[in-house]
Amino acid sequence: MKTLVIVSHPEYDNSMTESFLQQCQNDIDEVDWLVLDHLTNNYEFDVDKEQNRLMKYDRILFQFPMYWYSSPALLKKYEDDILTRSFTYANEDGKLKGKELGIITTLGEPLKNYTVGGSEGFSINEILKPYQALAFKSGMKFIKPFMVDQFSYMTDDEKGKLLVDYRNYLTNKDINGFGSKQLWYLSQLKQLRSNLSPAKQAKLDIIIDYLQDNYDRLDEIRWELDMIKKEED
Repeated sequence: MKTLVIVSHPEYDNSMTESFLQQCQNDIDEVDWLVLDHLTNNYEFDVDKEQNRLMKYDRILFQFPMYWYSSPALLKKYEDDILTRSFTYANEDGKLKGKELGIITTLGEPLKNYTVGGSEGFSINEILKPYQALAFKSGMKFIKPFMVDQFSYMTDDEKGKLLVDYRNYLTNKDINGFGSKQLWYLSQLKQLRSNLSPAKQAKLDIIIDYLQDNYDRLDEIRWELDMIKKEED
């Protein structure tokens, strides 16, 4: 699976969050990183070039800081210029049908504030409805948004978790699947195992076996839930 991260941030070069996220993924061959603020300095895009770029990827992710409950203006300009009707509309032979669309947004406020009844008054899912509509119109699969709130206040442990979760969001082929994150963890650990000494491999095998047992149990639970649902139907 090939993933394209399209980044829009007016202060990209000074953003600690963007610098961290860029370093999180720079060793993944299947992920490409496109910074719109470096791509153009006059708000003009090469439409044919960018449309051809999008066609090469299975998962397309828009990454941006939340500005007044929307994206920065440059990303909106990119959408307006590149996502033409003939290129995008699924019912008119659009070229994005079957791909995935996801949103990565960074927040200055705590995520807990973005709830109905919270200080922001609306949930993130409500605010990002236009992107769900875009995915629907283009025949894309909209995947659950990924939020990073108050990065500058994160502890080292929280940043470590963010690194793992972010890489999972970029590379997990079944991001919305039941138990998919645990399966992704297993695949990552198995890749890591080949680079370890025999002693460390033995310790890691214990962790892998534990996670595999848990995943197998999750699979059984999924089967049981499917059976219950069929009986109700």
